[in-house]
Amino acid sequence: MIRTAFRTRLPALLPLLLLGASHAQQSAPATMVARTAGVYPAAAAPGETAWIFGLNGVPAEGKLSVGGQTTGYRLDRPSGWLAFQVPQAAAGGPQALTLRGAPQNLRLNVLTVPPGTDALVYVRPDAAKTVQAEYTRRLQALSGTCAKSCPAEVQTVLKSLGAQPSPALTPITSPVKGQGVTPGLAARITVTPTVRAPLINLNTLKATNLTQLLNPAVRPAAAPTDSICSALAGTVPTAGLPLGQVLTLLELIFAGDLQTDPVRVGWPNQAKEPPHAKTPPATVLGRLLNFKGGSGKGVTIHVLDTASATEDPFTYSGEYYNVPFTDRPHHGRAIGEIAQAVAPGAAVQYRQVCEKDGTCSTLTTVQALCAVATEARRGGRHVVNLSVGGPNPTRGLELALREIAALGVPTAASYGNRDDCARLVAGDRCNHYPADWTRTFEFGPAVNLASRSLRPTMLLSVAGWDIAGGQLATYNRGVGNPGLLSEAPSVQAPGEFWLGGYPYFGTSFAAPVVSGVLANWMSCQPGVPLLPLITTPGQPPLAPNVVNACP
Repeated sequence: MIRTAFRTRLPALLPLLLLGASHAQQSAPATMVARTAGVYPAAAAPGETAWIFGLNGVPAEGKLSVGGQTTGYRLDRPSGWLAFQVPQAAAGGPQALTLRGAPQNLRLNVLTVPPGTDALVYVRPDAAKTVQAEYTRRLQALSGTCAKSCPAEVQTVLKSLGAQPSPALTPITSPVKGQGVTPGLAARITVTPTVRAPLINLNTLKATNLTQLLNPAVRPAAAPTDSICSALAGTVPTAGLPLGQVLTLLELIFAGDLQTDPVRVGWPNQAKEPPHAKTPPATVLGRLLNFKGGSGKGVTIHVLDTASATEDPFTYSGEYYNVPFTDRPHHGRAIGEIAQAVAPGAAVQYRQVCEKDGTCSTLTTVQALCAVATEARRGGRHVVNLSVGGPNPTRGLELALREIAALGVPTAASYGNRDDCARLVAGDRCNHYPADWTRTFEFGPAVNLASRSLRPTMLLSVAGWDIAGGQLATYNRGVGNPGLLSEAPSVQAPGEFWLGGYPYFGTSFAAPVVSGVLANWMSCQPGVPLLPLITTPGQPPLAPNVVNACP
């Protein structure tokens, strides 16, 4: 991710958790309200309209908060829903909705994506014919049931979507037959499958209004879906329609057969006299971590970033320790060079998932991870470096990361930089995915270390360690932003290096240090190491027995 650690605009992985429906009675206890109230759509961009449904007993108009941002709401009388506009300054990603008399579990995924971003759909292979044959008819059927009971804006969106042809679908990856997992490579990690809701059909849509359809009580979990890498993908033009509504409506009418994401997922991430100026990375790490040199032989480090095998068109201008610089070349290429300085014997493979302007494609990132999964099934040892990210939890990205984790492939992801939280206020949640999934990728028995119970993870969230101050760097996400809510990183690593006369700094450049350490470990040790978050000032952030694990 390029913003100081290149922000990969990974808007694609939206876990659109649809929170309940049906109306609560005014006299019902709070627990009943919490089960029935919900938010539509599950995701919305700043400036767009969203609604809370299933609430009675609250004033017809007033104020509510989206994270730490306040906005007004009013009752939409035809539907009985409370309408509000998402604040322009709302923080990206899942944010709490706070309203007196409402349950505390209401969440809205705030989409911080460029205007005109289209919808990306993933379709089960066995459902592709159904989706294409019934796409228009299902939208029109739901539009008919919504004619008198839905807000006017929702009716308009349904009519506009129903006038479009069904999306063209192509496989995310070509099927590969006869491949098994090489013995010893599979990680002991629980891969939580996406679940499939009961089939929705035209009769259901003709007999059910939108509020009933949103109710999770009528959409219980069913069979697990197939691998994300076996899915078909397509793009639905939003044509000026609110993206969050498009995403939510398509998932509703096709239940577990179809999932959605924005087509853009994130961006790359990027803080006196600079320390260790123009010193090679391996020398800096030798001084800071007592790094004695590594190998990484037999391991491939996959850098999913701005660089391809032949070029890296990205440039960046900024300031480092009050020293300005312009048109600093590369992002992904620099990450690969840092990883190889740590693990010189490892092979570095570049996969370009981000454009030269720093925006990253959701689908291209998913396809790149599926390509890594294919290589892992053929054998060998592999590590993924993702120095990209964004505030939205794109669903395709999470599923693809779980795909490679189950094959024994760990990922080092940049934690995100302070500018990710710029202009946010107390009460906002400053999100950065995929790093913020780190704890859901933990596996194996817990290890007691310094009165803490820790477990290894297949997805490491890497924060930057200040090489001059010997502590958590001030450029990290959330540092110096009192009142902001943020997930903690899982590990720290030095994140400031000089390459070709230019400074590279930020969590983007801490991640490849960990990628290199993982490659070194995997070249001579089984599994992945436990890398705890060491925060003692002056103490190296990575344990010597892990950094120098191989002879």
